[in-house]
Amino acid sequence: MAAALSVIMTFLVLTHTVLAHRQPQIFQNTGGIRGTSFIDHEDTISGFHGRTFLRDNIPYIDIPDKLVQDVYYYRWTSLQRNLRYVTAGIGYMCTEFVHPVGYAQAFGTIDAAAGHQIDEARWLRNTAYADDYIQLYTRGPADPLQYTQWILDATSRRAMVTGDSEFLANQLHGMIRVWGLWDPYFNSTVGLYYYQPVWDAQELSLPGFVADPGNTNWDLRKDGPDTYRPSHNAYMVANARAIARAASIAHDDLIESNFSRIADELEAAMYERLWAPEQEFFLGVDYPVFRPVPNGSKLTSFLPQMDVIRPDNPELTRLTGREQVGLFPYRFGIGLEKSYAQPALDAMFDPAGFLAPYGPTTLEIRDPWFAATKPDPNYSAIYRSGVTNATAEQYYQYLHTYALTQQKNGKPYVAESHSPFGDVWSADSRNHSEHYDHSTNNDDVITGLLGILPQPDDTLHISPIVPTNWTYFALENLPYHGHLVTVLYDKDGLRYNAGLGLTVYVDGEIIHHGEDQFAVVPIPPPVVVPHDEKPINIAANPDGPGQYPTADATFTYPADYSYKAIDGVVYYDQVPDNRWTDYTSPNMNDTLTVHFARPHNVSSVTLALYSDISRGGSVDLPRLIEIYGSSGHVTTVDSSTMLMSNDHNEISFDTVETTFVAVNMYRRSAATWVGVCELEVWTPPPTGPTYFAVDAHLTGANTQVLFDMSSTATSNGAVVGGVKADSNVAFSGIWSNGHSTRLTLSYANTGNTVVSISVEVNQMPQTVLTLVPSKSKYATVATKITLAKGKNYVSLRGGSDEADIQYETLKID
Repeated sequence: MAAALSVIMTFLVLTHTVLAHRQPQIFQNTGGIRGTSFIDHEDTISGFHGRTFLRDNIPYIDIPDKLVQDVYYYRWTSLQRNLRYVTAGIGYMCTEFVHPVGYAQAFGTIDAAAGHQIDEARWLRNTAYADDYIQLYTRGPADPLQYTQWILDATSRRAMVTGDSEFLANQLHGMIRVWGLWDPYFNSTVGLYYYQPVWDAQELSLPGFVADPGNTNWDLRKDGPDTYRPSHNAYMVANARAIARAASIAHDDLIESNFSRIADELEAAMYERLWAPEQEFFLGVDYPVFRPVPNGSKLTSFLPQMDVIRPDNPELTRLTGREQVGLFPYRFGIGLEKSYAQPALDAMFDPAGFLAPYGPTTLEIRDPWFAATKPDPNYSAIYRSGVTNATAEQYYQYLHTYALTQQKNGKPYVAESHSPFGDVWSADSRNHSEHYDHSTNNDDVITGLLGILPQPDDTLHISPIVPTNWTYFALENLPYHGHLVTVLYDKDGLRYNAGLGLTVYVDGEIIHHGEDQFAVVPIPPPVVVPHDEKPINIAANPDGPGQYPTADATFTYPADYSYKAIDGVVYYDQVPDNRWTDYTSPNMNDTLTVHFARPHNVSSVTLALYSDISRGGSVDLPRLIEIYGSSGHVTTVDSSTMLMSNDHNEISFDTVETTFVAVNMYRRSAATWVGVCELEVWTPPPTGPTYFAVDAHLTGANTQVLFDMSSTATSNGAVVGGVKADSNVAFSGIWSNGHSTRLTLSYANTGNTVVSISVEVNQMPQTVLTLVPSKSKYATVATKITLAKGKNYVSLRGGSDEADIQYETLKID
């Protein structure tokens, strides 16, 4: 498979240049920040659906290579397809498959893809996409141990783009928690981490073939045995340094010192154990363990469990065979000295090494076990190290090859895996792996090709890796430290009419002009949007039918599904599908309704309206839309309001209190029907101190919303019941300045036994609540907890299989 050219930047010391003064063309985005409009924004995105998202979020490029440019814009739409709004209080995450697979973890997360996705999403103007996703791992229930990953490193580097160093510092203890989960897979004797290759996102890799040369154990061959991997250990080095940086910002010298030492020691162990001088490469090593013998002592030699080359491996002999994962350390700044980096560079451009028409390959082509499946090398870090003979043309060669790979039927496209020698996707399942999101592309273009090197201070380093024959390039309205940055290079000054050479604008104002392509420019202090002011979507339901919110319709085409209108995913493809329609309905109007567990104050509805008329279908925009709530008719919208097909349409009205939003849509004609890809209801976030249990995320076989009219917490008697031993009632989005506070739970225990439940804050147990029998009444119980600064995730875990437990509210004050 040709996957991402993953990029990490090493910093160049560049000289400041003299400012010139020219007037820019002014663009103002929806957030009121000024940018420029040298590039035709509408023309570049005219062929895509969901153009409102693109207008509001993406930076634009203009380069001589149309293939790379077309893939760049397509990849923003593939990221858009995989963004998912989980539930109110949690916010956004990113899927790997547009339809989450069965082995995905909480809300469809797969951590192997997360580092790539954060690297891409950090360049979107709306910071909520990556903020929410990061906290789903640092504070929420996402599993950071399913696959190897560099989420913490991506979090740290993202802070250099947003300029929000406080956000990074606030994640410190969550980052340490994530780090600590890997302790069982660290061998202190060897000084390295181990894992099966399949959980390094490298199934059918070399260790599996070496361990099972006779192909007698498919699972062993596919998954591979436990291995000290250069990729995994490089991730852990980078994650440790990210924690150290967060600690530095938080002024915690002890944690900073500890994790800096951990990173240095782990990197040293990689050089000692994983670098093979005879093969001039970072290689995997078998995982030696002591096996117990009957007398209870331990064997004096290591016995192998992976990468088995000999019956035993007491000397930690490295694997014979150069895998593409041996290139990963460079992406994280490891091995950027000539003796390490030059052999890697040579292998990348060797036709018997990793170079292929749709490569690079997973294993060197010369290897007896060669079967390419998952390449992902980095070139820009090696190039910028300055210790090899790497050229800009070589970087561009790989980037162009990558763009050439990301094609299908003459159009940009990404699926799960690609052949290295044929123009065919080797894994491309219909209604499954379309627009697969487990790689970077646009980060490679921005940081690699166009040379934007994010910094922790108020500067921007520009160091492009473009071919010498390029006479122009542009990167327009790039979000950086809360500003919009435009970088233009025009060798003869005729393409952009902004003068010869390099010109840089910040918020529509010119701040630099010079003839060189390279520059270090000062940036105004960061502008950070307060995290507690971002609205929430109360209609999203990531769990499917059976939990609130729920959706139903007066008619649904059998191949569609009303639930998909509130699943948090927004895309407009015919295949893969993600919509409700009333196609074939005999009615001239049909109603799609979302129901809430309790009344909410609502003042707007957003409809992602689906149309396939231009694609030969029969679903079109509605002629008329009526909105209803608990008190009846709310508002009416007709087609004269310029509704947009395959895009978001916001409908605003006076605030109403309601337990549902019903959208009644009239067909344009007897031959057309209507469709909705997502129905969103945005409200201000709860400010506390009271949080309703029915708004929490509920897990457990019997945990559900009940309506108990003896409860007065809500006007409709909504409470959470069925709180059993397997229950978890999770309150997300609880905002705090970071301090000790009082938690009070309103509950009913109609049994005869005392029930204890665990209180977790950001996945860490803090205390226990004791729920004494309350007969038929609701009682309260209180305790002290400590919240982190920012958005918290408070869970009430456990319950009773004998007693009848119900929750009303949680009060934090």
